Amino acid sequence: MQRPEDRIKEIKSLLDRLQLPLSPQAGAGSQLAANPYYQQWSEYRAQMAAADHRRGQARGRGSVNPWFFVLATALNTTIAAVLAVLITLSVVRPGPPREFDPHAPGRLATDTRSAPTPKTFAMTTEAVPGFGRPLEMEPIGSPERPLRLEVLKRSRLPLHVQPEEALAEPFILMISGLPQKTEVHGAERIGADSWLLPPNAIASLQITMPEWSASLIEIGVELRRTSGAVAARTRGWISVPPPAMPQATGKIDQAAVKDLVQRADQLLSRGDIVAARAVYERAAEMGSAQAALVLGSTFDPNRLWSLGVFGMVGNKDRARQWYSRADQLGHPNAKERLKSLAE
Repeated sequence: MQRPEDRIKEIKSLLDRLQLPLSPQAGAGSQLAANPYYQQWSEYRAQMAAADHRRGQARGRGSVNPWFFVLATALNTTIAAVLAVLITLSVVRPGPPREFDPHAPGRLATDTRSAPTPKTFAMTTEAVPGFGRPLEMEPIGSPERPLRLEVLKRSRLPLHVQPEEALAEPFILMISGLPQKTEVHGAERIGADSWLLPPNAIASLQITMPEWSASLIEIGVELRRTSGAVAARTRGWISVPPPAMPQATGKIDQAAVKDLVQRADQLLSRGDIVAARAVYERAAEMGSAQAALVLGSTFDPNRLWSLGVFGMVGNKDRARQWYSRADQLGHPNAKERLKSLAE
């Protein structure tokens, strides 16, 4: 882009070529006015003069020293910092704690009554003698003399812990090796094999076994504090023998037995094996050898699949019990079933 100075020099050189003065004289006014180069030069001078005038006015109105903004910013920052320090010192001003005076003048009538003391439920070690001391727990029975229990009957669970004064605290009781659906009464179940014991509840615990077992049940017993720390461990041996079989009598209601067996067969065909077992057992107790044999089959791991039962675990002890009962009642296939079960 051409600069104004260059433009002026170009116009001046044109005027020199035309032999015209840079500033018109009085006698040559008409000649200059008719010259197109002079007219162009005059218009350019007018435009340049107007532009210079506008720039001068703008500088006169908006001329502000930039140091003014620097000083104003520094002053605002200093004032804000001083105010922040003063506010902080007034909030955290150290001083003696104020004591509550219900008779102080100027207090409201509602303040004359002291606030109730909040209740706390945390247990202190001073409140319980022997708290935190190591405990000793005796075994439950022995392999030679196990704890004898009956099916579906509440019995006392003998847990002997020393020292006795330490039982005033709550514990978590964990017993491994028990059959499923075993119930421990006097405690709150918190897991598959764990119970929460309230204070002084160990001496009154009871247990209910859901089923019998031909073999000895060995269990592991563990007492844990509510913090999770192990307080004591021991082992136990439990015996839950099968119920005694009633002796077959000479008089059997064949019609009733037949009706029971047919009803149990229908239940088994629908896949309701639990209900079918109950009906077969009643018929076997009445002296039905067929019912005892089929009932043993519902527990036989080798024959559950043939009954269309899937997803259930067999029990050889229960199967052996009912096969033996069918043999006592004279079923011809009972001995063969007992032999295949032993293999």
